[in-house]
Amino acid sequence: MAASAAGAVLAELQAPLADSLADAFCHEQHPQDWWRAVCQTVQGAVRQLKASQEAPSVAGITVTSTSGSLVLVDANGMPVRPAIIYDDVRSAAVAARLAESYREINSSYSLAKAAWVREEEPTIWEKVRRILHPGDWLTGKLTGAFETTDTSSALKLGFDLDADQWAAPLSNLGLGEDVLPQVVTPGSRVGEVSKEASSETGLPVGTPVFAGATDGMTSLIASGASEAGHASTTLGTTIVWKVLSRKKPRLGPGMYCHQHPSGMWAPGAASNTGPGSFRKRPEGIALEEMDQQAAQHLPSPTLCYVLGSRGERFPFLNPRAETFFEGEPQSPAGWQAAQLQSLALVERWGYERLEECGVEVGGKVFSTGAAAGSSVLSQLRANTLKRSVMRCQFPVAGFGAAILAATSGLYGGDLPAAIRGMTHVIEQVEPDRADCDRLEPIYQSFRKACSRRGYS
Repeated sequence: MAASAAGAVLAELQAPLADSLADAFCHEQHPQDWWRAVCQTVQGAVRQLKASQEAPSVAGITVTSTSGSLVLVDANGMPVRPAIIYDDVRSAAVAARLAESYREINSSYSLAKAAWVREEEPTIWEKVRRILHPGDWLTGKLTGAFETTDTSSALKLGFDLDADQWAAPLSNLGLGEDVLPQVVTPGSRVGEVSKEASSETGLPVGTPVFAGATDGMTSLIASGASEAGHASTTLGTTIVWKVLSRKKPRLGPGMYCHQHPSGMWAPGAASNTGPGSFRKRPEGIALEEMDQQAAQHLPSPTLCYVLGSRGERFPFLNPRAETFFEGEPQSPAGWQAAQLQSLALVERWGYERLEECGVEVGGKVFSTGAAAGSSVLSQLRANTLKRSVMRCQFPVAGFGAAILAATSGLYGGDLPAAIRGMTHVIEQVEPDRADCDRLEPIYQSFRKACSRRGYS
């Protein structure tokens, strides 16, 4: 995505990626495929910019990528094996051992993946000179220096934000500082586009390159949340909560805390439930039409919790949790209504869990993810949360990366100012007091239905 300082999207391109290995346990991709996709899309963006009447110059570029995905490179920055993607679970046993002596950790962590490669692929490990994440490696391809990671990506590699250093136990895993990248704040200038990268991407030599962040962090930035107390809910395949806070709270199980590039903290959590787990959705009917039909069945007498597979991590932790329905809707619209209602109820539960840990959740909830575009769901969420539900024009990770680049290149390092200047609210839904009152006993019944199953 190419964006102006005022938040207008000037170019947006996509390119497909293929998995080199993918099954129930493994998920790998070739980093060189990422670079080809970057070159293809950036070339297209540069052409579009040059073709515009004003032909704006590029003030900077930033890369965003998934957290926890692992790229191992040699001294020249060349990958020594395919990248291991965040949802690869082969390191689950290693992660369980690490969790006994280190901290809460699972197979989605790049730290667990690196330890797994060291144990299971020792000949490959001997070639490793730097541990990186996808965004780090692509930044290196742009600058020619494969040396840095950002604070949001570094969390899953074992970086201690409180101490501002790599955690001591990493040396016991054979992960010495010689293979760990330098950690910088997202938006920091880390180099400039090299001559080689310029010839491949079309970007001018010397274009500033700024440190990126995980897609979760850049989505938070793009959501429009900019002040302490602003909350952000992502309604993608699953539900993700984040809140901006001036202080770092003491969080409970299943929660985590990123440091926002502005200096604030971003406590949050992620669930396994979400729009991607919906059941009985008929084919051939547009989602918007389905939601409009569902609105006639709200509030729904059917209580449910939908999961794509067994197990939940937040707002409760239960590896045996399963989908349940109490009640039998009589139509597809009824099923849709019950599941939309469940999303709103779980979202409220999640924010209450964060509040119990001292997180101050204000009156505005900014929304990202495909399901956030549903006007029916937005009103339902506002009524359930008893808060304003906001949606900005481009609430996607790529736009958040553009805001990060603009922060240093055009806004003098002031990220909140860049967010306010580049994000624009296109929908603000206020709670309806009467509907809030009708949903309150339904929420209490929902919590009791979960508690009866040990989901609490």
